[in-house]
Amino acid sequence: MLRIGIHEGRESTSFTIEGKLTALGAIELEKCWRTAIAAEPLRSIVVNLATVTFIDLECKKLLIRMRRQGVKLVPTGCLMRAIVEQIEAEVAQEPPRSEISI
Repeated sequence: MLRIGIHEGRESTSFTIEGKLTALGAIELEKCWRTAIAAEPLRSIVVNLATVTFIDLECKKLLIRMRRQGVKLVPTGCLMRAIVEQIEAEVAQEPPRSEISI
């Protein structure tokens, strides 16, 4: 089961994720993310992985895309910290946008 709580503050929109992030969860999380961007393109977005117990490959790829677009990932617990560290390492390996060839 997946639960996504959305809180719109003055400076940011935050998503609190609870449960298992699987392919169906990736669809729902991406929909929430895209909706938030469309509503307030300049507002920062924070994803709190509060009580996430599992992340499949599809969701990890989504979190990497989100992180590359400036979303802040906030892990809680050893498992989520390790996964966010992997995501941060992958994002850090990406060349600056001006060097990406098309």
